[in-house]
Amino acid sequence: MALVSPGLEISVTDESQYVPGAVGTVPLIIMATAQDKTNPSGTTAADTTAARASKLLAYSSQRELIAAMGYPSFKQSAAGTPLHGDERNEYGLMAAYSALGNVNRIFAIRANIDLDELAPTAVRPTGAVANNTHWLDLSTSTWGVYSWNASTNAFTNNTPLLITSTTDQTLVSSIYVPKASIGQIGQYAVSFGTGSSANLFLKAGGDLPTGDGKYNTWVRLGTDDWATSIATIKGTASSPSIPASTPAATITINGDTVTIGNTGAGRTLDQVVSSINTAAVTGVTAANVGNKLYLYASSLAESDGATADGKIAIANGSGTPLTTLGITAGTYANPLLLYGSFAAYPSWRSTDTTPRPSGSVFAKLGATGSGADLTIKKYSTTTATFTTQAAPFYNRAENALYGLDPAGGGNGIAAGTLWVAYDPLRTSTGGYKPFSRRVAGQTVVSGTAVAANPFTATEQLKIGVTSIGSAVITEYTVVLSGTTPASFVSDILALNIPELDISVSSTNVITFTHIYGGDIYLTDVSGTPTADAGFSSSTTGTILYAGSVLALTNWQALTYTYSTTQPYQAPADGTHWYYSDAATVDVMIADIGGWKGYKSSYYDGSTTDARGFDLSQTDANGVQVVASEPTFQSDGVSALVAGDLWLDTSDLENYPKLYRYSGTAWVLIDNTDQTSQNGILFADARWDTDGTTDIITGSLPSITSLLASDYIDQDAPDYRLYPRGTLLFNMRRSGYNVKQYVNNKFNATAYPDLPAVPGAGSSLPTVKNTWQTASGLQNSGAMFAGRKAQRQMVVAAMQSAVTANTEVREEQYAFNIIVAPGYEEVIDEMVALNNDRKNTAFVIGDTPMRLAPNAVDIANWSNNTNGDGLATGNPYLGVYYPAGQTSDLQGNTITVPASHMALRTMIFNDNVAYQWFAPAGTRRGLVDNASSIGYINSATGEFEFNSIRVGLRDTLYENKINPITNLPGVGLVVFGQKTRNPTTSSLDRINVARLVNFIRTILARVGDGFLFEPNDKITRDQISNVISGAINDLVAKRGVYDYLVVCDDSNNTPTRIARNELYVDIAIEPMKAVEFIFIPIRLKNPGDIAAGNL
Repeated sequence: MALVSPGLEISVTDESQYVPGAVGTVPLIIMATAQDKTNPSGTTAADTTAARASKLLAYSSQRELIAAMGYPSFKQSAAGTPLHGDERNEYGLMAAYSALGNVNRIFAIRANIDLDELAPTAVRPTGAVANNTHWLDLSTSTWGVYSWNASTNAFTNNTPLLITSTTDQTLVSSIYVPKASIGQIGQYAVSFGTGSSANLFLKAGGDLPTGDGKYNTWVRLGTDDWATSIATIKGTASSPSIPASTPAATITINGDTVTIGNTGAGRTLDQVVSSINTAAVTGVTAANVGNKLYLYASSLAESDGATADGKIAIANGSGTPLTTLGITAGTYANPLLLYGSFAAYPSWRSTDTTPRPSGSVFAKLGATGSGADLTIKKYSTTTATFTTQAAPFYNRAENALYGLDPAGGGNGIAAGTLWVAYDPLRTSTGGYKPFSRRVAGQTVVSGTAVAANPFTATEQLKIGVTSIGSAVITEYTVVLSGTTPASFVSDILALNIPELDISVSSTNVITFTHIYGGDIYLTDVSGTPTADAGFSSSTTGTILYAGSVLALTNWQALTYTYSTTQPYQAPADGTHWYYSDAATVDVMIADIGGWKGYKSSYYDGSTTDARGFDLSQTDANGVQVVASEPTFQSDGVSALVAGDLWLDTSDLENYPKLYRYSGTAWVLIDNTDQTSQNGILFADARWDTDGTTDIITGSLPSITSLLASDYIDQDAPDYRLYPRGTLLFNMRRSGYNVKQYVNNKFNATAYPDLPAVPGAGSSLPTVKNTWQTASGLQNSGAMFAGRKAQRQMVVAAMQSAVTANTEVREEQYAFNIIVAPGYEEVIDEMVALNNDRKNTAFVIGDTPMRLAPNAVDIANWSNNTNGDGLATGNPYLGVYYPAGQTSDLQGNTITVPASHMALRTMIFNDNVAYQWFAPAGTRRGLVDNASSIGYINSATGEFEFNSIRVGLRDTLYENKINPITNLPGVGLVVFGQKTRNPTTSSLDRINVARLVNFIRTILARVGDGFLFEPNDKITRDQISNVISGAINDLVAKRGVYDYLVVCDDSNNTPTRIARNELYVDIAIEPMKAVEFIFIPIRLKNPGDIAAGNL
């Protein structure tokens, strides 16, 4: 401001610009781990959840890293042998832990892949079961169905059929009855599907004529249909006839006289049967079974002619026709279903008071004595296991209360306690139903809000309650005196029921409470007071018994699943499965008309392929999958024929090595040939022969069944694009690759026009879900197989994690090393990321851990000779060799990639010197996080030590690979510092490249401070001084020999100034490291040196 009157003005010009200190060494580590790991405290490691995948993460200590990521996992065999190079090993996490021993900050990105999903298995994965899921294990449950044989006076323990599918059942009166097409006459069955009940059935017919309506149908044990399908009385005379007599022969059945004879002519057995049935004796029927008279009694039969007791009292009337019929006069009881423990065997012998006919059933309860024992298990997500629960048998809830808590009346029964009701319908019929304790403590049940005057005076309600120390229900009857909820409550309270409390809220909600946790039973005597009070079978805390008794209870019918195999959920969409069976191979062949099963007939009905080979004569089991050259077909007898296929398992690293027999020799099929008729295509084609197999739990379709099937899925490749005779390696059904679960893959939206490809069906398959190959194909068209398929899944996820992450490209996150330990395939993506960040970091790259220590293999990989090597050249990339061995956090020996050692060595270099010093040699290149070096033998999988001597070091350095070597008397040392700079310049050394990284970083910060300043000499001098000061510091710290900074009118012309541009030209002479030391020695005569004769 301008001074007008006397005063003082103070102005400050800031000319104190300086170069801010660069951030210390901070690496970015790209890694893959298992998902939802557990950390040392036993909780889920938060940064291993799916939600944290592909996020930029940061850690400041080893403890923080392990809490967030769990311990690094390195796989072992079942025998405890380390699996070196296993694609599920967590190399990145181990390197991060090692790095944090020397730095106090790292960044990390965890790829969106669950390494545990890549575990080798022939078992298809399923989804997680919900916590507390109950499972009735049908494989271990027993049912205690003992049938009685009156002739031998012995019981037979029957193993019933288990009917679990509604396709095998018919719903009849709310009961799922097995269909007649299921099972054989005389078999027993347990049928599931009626809520949570398991009902017992017999397939009737053994005691019935074939024309009977119950013949060859299922009848539920204990019902009248069951009782009348088993004969109460069996005549022993075959084809009897009743002779004519005067008077006509008669018999008495339950007091009713039945005329079965005739005065004029004899009567046949069929006429006798007709006479008995015409007499319509209550509950009694007759039939001709095998030309013998059989009599049946239902529960309505009255042996005394008045009271139903299910018995038949039979005697001669006129004459002795019973003798003719082979029946002894007497009283016979109908079949009975009886429940009891092993100690309660029924008395059904002919010498007992009430004998029972053959076919009566004793349902023995409890595991003791091989009775019914329902194995009910509960799942825990904490332990990931099903645990068997106690489930005793009781016939009523009141018995369960007394049996489980005799001293507490129910208060002491924990929530979740189980029991199994036998005869759950309370009709003396066959069945079991599990119940569980809904809540513990008092039984409190509230109805729905009711109107002001819902009741009718004089209506009656019977209330039953259970008591402590008794299984007896005490009953009270209340007569309603009024119409309001308050009067209803008062009437019940007036009964002074000791166990019961009742109240009504201001909103007219009535609540019953059993103060001891027992049960309350409501039965309408007259009117509908239960419903008027707001209670029904849909009220929470109620169970309706026998259609009229509403129980207010803490018990509830158990919700459970039932199966012979452990229950499962469908896997989540996208779930991976590494199907590790190398011996499962489905091969098809292209012919006119479509893809054909390898032994199928062809377009013209012949069995000859494009080469003239008769494939119908080829091996009956398809491809021979063996390690040595076959000399016979797989049966060991049949001679080889032209067209036979052999997959060589002696070289799984190059799977599939497939050969075809020419008639004289085995010829290797070129996996990279997809254009000739002798080539092979790798693709998904089918799972089964018709699209109906459950892909999750259905039996795996056999390869032999596929050989003769031409079925293909809608997503199979179009055969018309390939020559006739081309093989199709069906990756969907074949093993040794990684598959992905796709829910509802084959739907009408995705495939609106059918068939989608020639040869596929004209309708969508029954099973819409599928397994789809996820590991894909190599650039050559061959499949990724075995560990390479596993690796491809990890590599793709890691590449995506780097490429798709935008956060890591933001400049506020400062890191200066980028590394993906163990995954040299990610080098391209790391270099691209560094380019995006203006090359402010250095990329540490790996060589394959299986790269053998010989000049040819190393040169081929370094020059990408075979298409599977390193194709990236960049001055800010350094590659190291070989792998190393160290110990994990549990003390197990593990193999780690070269970058594991190079990263920590580079950090050490920066800690004791500066990043423009060479991170190599005995001063700053010592390796302290490995005990030996070498490589993984691809044939054996074993780690083989190699010290990397001079000759191999020369080969590595010539190929721009930095060797890690073992120097005698020194130990492991990083012994090179070349970059992958494609040209010869100062940037072909790591110390110079990292110097440039550093200068780029500090100059960016310097430049930011001068943006929007006036473009004049003052600004140019200031920025020049700041930069000169920074580089002077580098000179002092041995990073630069000399330098020149130009920022004046010579490079800031009027034109540039007019464009708002400021140019600062800098020339530096970077410090070079000593890599080659030459010491020539000359031998001189005595005295020459002193005389100066040099």
